[in-house]
Amino acid sequence: MRIRLALFALPAVLAAAEYRVDCADPKWRSIDAINAVNLRPGDRLLLRAGCRWQGTLKPPGSGTSSHPIAIDRYGDGPLPAIDGAGAEAAFVLRNQEFWQIANMELTNDALAPGLRRGLLVRNENAGGALHNIHISGLDIHDVKGQLGADIVSKCTGGIGFEAITKGKPARFHDVLIENCRIHAVDNVGIYLNTDASPHPRDSGWQALRHTSVVVRNNRLENIGKNAICLRASLAPLIEGNVIRGAAARYHGNAIYVFGCKDAVIQANEVSYTKYLGLEGAAFDSDYNSEGTVIQYNYSHHNGGGLANICNNPNSKPPRGYNDGTIIRYNVSRNEGHRVIAFDGPATNTSIYNNTLVVPTGAKPRIIEFDVFGKSPGYPHHISIRNNIIVNQGDGTYVWGQATDYSFEGNCFGGKAPPDDLIDPLKILADPKFVAAMSVGEGLASVVGYRLKGTSRCAGSGVAVPSSGGRDLMGTTVPAPPDRGALQSPLHR
Repeated sequence: MRIRLALFALPAVLAAAEYRVDCADPKWRSIDAINAVNLRPGDRLLLRAGCRWQGTLKPPGSGTSSHPIAIDRYGDGPLPAIDGAGAEAAFVLRNQEFWQIANMELTNDALAPGLRRGLLVRNENAGGALHNIHISGLDIHDVKGQLGADIVSKCTGGIGFEAITKGKPARFHDVLIENCRIHAVDNVGIYLNTDASPHPRDSGWQALRHTSVVVRNNRLENIGKNAICLRASLAPLIEGNVIRGAAARYHGNAIYVFGCKDAVIQANEVSYTKYLGLEGAAFDSDYNSEGTVIQYNYSHHNGGGLANICNNPNSKPPRGYNDGTIIRYNVSRNEGHRVIAFDGPATNTSIYNNTLVVPTGAKPRIIEFDVFGKSPGYPHHISIRNNIIVNQGDGTYVWGQATDYSFEGNCFGGKAPPDDLIDPLKILADPKFVAAMSVGEGLASVVGYRLKGTSRCAGSGVAVPSSGGRDLMGTTVPAPPDRGALQSPLHR
C-alpha cells in the first residue's frame, strides 16, 4: 500500500510515501518485490508483524539529513523476519545513507561457515563519508559466519559496517546501534571496520576515520568471538551494553577498540567470556589507539578478566603504540585466568579507583605484565592508584621484566600482596563493604561494594587529576576520594 503524505507546507516532503508490506498480499510475498520499491527521502517502509521472507533485503535509495528513509514494523505480533538463507547478509545497505532501521528479526544460517552477516552496511569507495545510519530494536540470531582471528573472519557476524577504500576515502559518520539483541552468531556481534586501517598517528586519519559512533544498550549473548569491536574511530562511545558468553567458540575479548582515539567504554556489564588460551577479557584497549577510557563497568566470571591493554611493536609503521589508556571506577569479581593484563609496551596507562575481588578458590594473575607474542617490550609509565584488591583466593602478580610502574594508595584485603609490590600508602585490611554478599548479576548489584563508614578506605585515597568527577553509580567523587570504585560521601 502506498500512502502519500499531504504536507503542503513542506514541498521537499511532498513526495514522501508510506509502504505497508503484508506477506499475505500476493504482491508482497517475494522479497524481490520489496527490493523493487523505489524509496525516496522521507519514505517509510513498514513490514507487517508476524511476516517472514527469505533472501536478502536490499531496498534502494538514500534519505537526506532532514528526511531519512525509515524501515520499521506495523501491527501486532512477532517482529517481521528476514531469513538470509546463507547469503552475504539478510539485510544490505550499499553506498546508502540517512536510514533508520528498526524492529526486525534477521537470521542467516547455513550448514557450513561462510562470509555472512545479519545486517551489512558498506561504503564502497564512495569518496567520503556515508551519514546517519541508525539501527534499533533488531533481533539478530543464528548467523553462520566464519570463525577465525583473520580480518576476513572478523568481518562476519551480526551487524557489520565496512568501509572499502580502493583508492578513495570511505568512512561513516553518525552511526547509532541501540536496543538490539544479538545472539548465537559467528564470528563477531557488532563490528565497524575499514580496509585502510587508519589510526590517530596516520597521515590519512582525518579523511578515513569514522566519527559520531555510538553503540548502546544492546544485549549480546553466545557470540563466537568478539561481541563488539570498533576500528579507526574518533571518540566512539560504547555504553550500557550487556554481554554474556563472548568468545564462545574462538578466543577473543568481548569489547575492543583498535586504531581509535578517545574511545569511551562505560556502564557495560560483561560476563562469562571464555578464556581459550588467549584473551578472554571483558575489555581490550588494543594497539594503535590513544586516550581509551574504560570506566563504570561491571566485569565478572570472564576467563581473561576485566581488561587487556595491548601494543604490538612489530606491527606496521609507526610500529604500534597504545598510549594514555585510563581504567577507572570498574568492578571486577570472580574472574578466571587474570584480571588486568598488559601485553607489550603500552605507555602512560592509569588504573585507579577500581574494586577487584578474587574469591576463595580462584587464582588469577591480578596484575600481569607481559610481552606481545614473540615481540619485545614491556609497558612504561603505569600508575595503579586507589584500587581495592580483595584477594580471598590465590591471586598472584606477574611483573616479567617490567620496571616502570608504580602503586600508590591501594587497599589490599585478604591475602597480602608480595613483598616486591611497593606501595608507600597501602592499606592491608578488610575494606568493609556494606553488603558484599548481595553483589551478583546486574550492574545495579555492585552497590554492595560501597564502603561502611568505619572503613579505612573511606576518605584515604590519593588525589587523581581529571578523575572523571563521579563514581560507577554516579556519586560525586569527594576530596580526598575513597579507595575503590564506589564513593560513599554519606560517611563524611
